[in-house]
Amino acid sequence: MGKVAKVLVVAAVLVAVAAAAVMAQGTGGSSGVSKQCYHIPCHGSAAKETIYERIGDGKSDRIYGYGSNDRLHANTYSNDTDKVHASGGGTNYLYVNDGDTLDGAIGGPGFDHCYVDATVEASDTCDKVSVR
Repeated sequence: MGKVAKVLVVAAVLVAVAAAAVMAQGTGGSSGVSKQCYHIPCHGSAAKETIYERIGDGKSDRIYGYGSNDRLHANTYSNDTDKVHASGGGTNYLYVNDGDTLDGAIGGPGFDHCYVDATVEASDTCDKVSVR
């Protein structure tokens, strides 16, 4: 196989992998609707959602999920005070493990799994706490 053919095969594989990654993020993977926050507070809906904090370090967020089986992410950027609230039922996943211990994960009705940097970030409404 010539060099040009090898380059074309590698390029085709990379395009296929990139397309699959974009499709998975665009549909929220297995989590239903995917949403990026741009304002404070950031409100979800009654739908099953994956909600991401605003982009950038030092931006404190308040994210409210109202559906069941939500995934609320405030774990990408640090040096901020994020609060994530699961207000819907079902099993929800709250992520505030962003490298600082300034955040809060507040569960609601249903079963809430909170991922934190320290136990002080998890409210007593978290049914399961994982320190990462």
